[in-house]
Amino acid sequence: MTPDTELDEVLSGADAAECARNDLLLHIAISNPTDADELSRRLARPKRDVHDDIKSLLRDGTAYVYAGSLRTQLAPRIIAAAPAERIREIHDQVLAELLSQPSPRSGVLIALVDSGCTDHRLLPMLIRRLAEDEHHAAVRGAVMQLARSLRLTEQEVLLRRAQDASFSGSPDQVLGFTDGLITNRISDVSQPAAVLAAGAYIRSGRLDRASALLTHVGRESIGHDAAWAVVATLGQGDPVAALAWADAMPAGGVTSLSAGLAELSRALVTSVRANGHGAIDMLARSVQTLVPLGASVLLPETPAALAAILAMGRGEPQTAQVFLERALGADLGGSASRPRHQLLLGWALMLQGQLAAAEKAADLVAEPRGLGEREHLLYWCLMAGISRRRADATALRDAWQEIRGLTLGMSMSLFDLLPVGEMLVTAVRMREPERAQEIFHDISAMLTRAGDPIAWSAPFHWHAVQAAFQSNDTAMLLAPANALATAATASAYAATLAQAGNTWLNILRDEIDYNAVEVSVRALASHGHTWDAARLAGHAALQHPERDGALAMMQLAREVDRSQARHTKVVPQTSALTAREVDVARLVLDGHGYRMIGEQLFISPKTVEHHVARIRGRLGATSRGELLEMLHNEIAKLG
Repeated sequence: MTPDTELDEVLSGADAAECARNDLLLHIAISNPTDADELSRRLARPKRDVHDDIKSLLRDGTAYVYAGSLRTQLAPRIIAAAPAERIREIHDQVLAELLSQPSPRSGVLIALVDSGCTDHRLLPMLIRRLAEDEHHAAVRGAVMQLARSLRLTEQEVLLRRAQDASFSGSPDQVLGFTDGLITNRISDVSQPAAVLAAGAYIRSGRLDRASALLTHVGRESIGHDAAWAVVATLGQGDPVAALAWADAMPAGGVTSLSAGLAELSRALVTSVRANGHGAIDMLARSVQTLVPLGASVLLPETPAALAAILAMGRGEPQTAQVFLERALGADLGGSASRPRHQLLLGWALMLQGQLAAAEKAADLVAEPRGLGEREHLLYWCLMAGISRRRADATALRDAWQEIRGLTLGMSMSLFDLLPVGEMLVTAVRMREPERAQEIFHDISAMLTRAGDPIAWSAPFHWHAVQAAFQSNDTAMLLAPANALATAATASAYAATLAQAGNTWLNILRDEIDYNAVEVSVRALASHGHTWDAARLAGHAALQHPERDGALAMMQLAREVDRSQARHTKVVPQTSALTAREVDVARLVLDGHGYRMIGEQLFISPKTVEHHVARIRGRLGATSRGELLEMLHNEIAKLG
């Protein structure tokens, strides 16, 4: 090799090293990377080599570290000198990475904008970051800079921010962003703003406001968004208006979204006709059509949630569970819809007696106080339902305190009858029958307007019957009992509930047909009402005149209650009392007598008396006052 050849190779190596170093600096200038790993992946260079180059740049002051990322003061000069094609390549490379990340860093997003990136995919990421930190001035500046590059007006940016808030499930933010846009003269802004605001009102349970906004848009131009007007009007108990909106929808559906919403609208209209036959199948088709869209579709109410509510209204909680698990698996409606799906899943599990699983489903929901009003109420009514079935008086009382505050000024809809029914029974249990009467009359009036659609109302009527039994209010009993009896010819589930209610009434009158009791108990259990079924058998056992007959009724109670017993949370043994004694103690503290405790636990009053005597002996209590104080301490240990 000649000296000239050796010199050429040395110079060539030096040029290659310099090119690599310059390309590294360009990446730093464009994306403010965090470390050598990130740059090694993008540059397809060994991590060690990249690390050495970074150290060299830091030593000579060309690069520096700020807020956990690499930066260079030469960024404007480096970007200005670089070929435009190379800058676009790096923009595309970095954006592809960011799109796969749940929460891109603010620094890299700002750097992309500063380096001249005008890709429309960057704006949603910046808007999401701004929503997470409203006071981040640099992010706000980047949003406006990019919007100007994309020739978007300030109103169009607000609309994008409202869309982001809708997807994240923040109805109050949606309303804040859209309030000034709805009356905008530009229909491309005002109409979608009104639809977004209507969706926010639907999520908040304010269906009257949603209807008003969608009427403002007008049937002639609303397109497939008329589905939300169907939801809003039917939810208020106005099937005539719902039908008119459904008829306003375009024929057929070109896109999956329009086809899925058309099916949802037809299903809702069908659900209030006769016994609602066919509505669940239509909602199933809507779910099937929309599931491939997953989190990319905005759904103020989802067909999976509506199908689950209808399924539970037909006494099919297992079917409801299938719908909800599919929606959760596909992330249908994204993070905004997940809490509703999760809580309704908990409800379906509770109806099947799987209390621990129901509680676990609810626990997967984020902090309940961060939920919208509708889901917040659903959460606490679910907690009340679980507590009532566990005979946990303390937890039930805590749930009721939350529920009472939530219902002030809140309008209940056709889609809220599951939690409202549980609220009705809880109000009576908490000795606030006047609150139960208010709820009962408001919902009864709404159901009358809607023609009392049994596909939705059966669970509410059943809860009203239960509340009437507990409060000995025959006036309150008459309407729901008659509604179930009237619907019995059209609905097998309503017939089961009507027969069970009649059987229960006969027990209270001491006019017991024990064969009818067994039939009702097994029918209730077959429809998912395992707890109610076991409790009915327990009531009958306490009234049976013969020991063998009473034992047979108690065995029936235990038989249908086995599923609940398997899934109920085990009481930790940190108390001086056994698990059964803890159950008795909770009910004693709630003020129940031996008979009522026996009914709750499917044991005789005499057995309850023996348990109380053993508890008194274990704790060494010498008076009733001392016993109650000691029981408070024991239950407090268990949380």
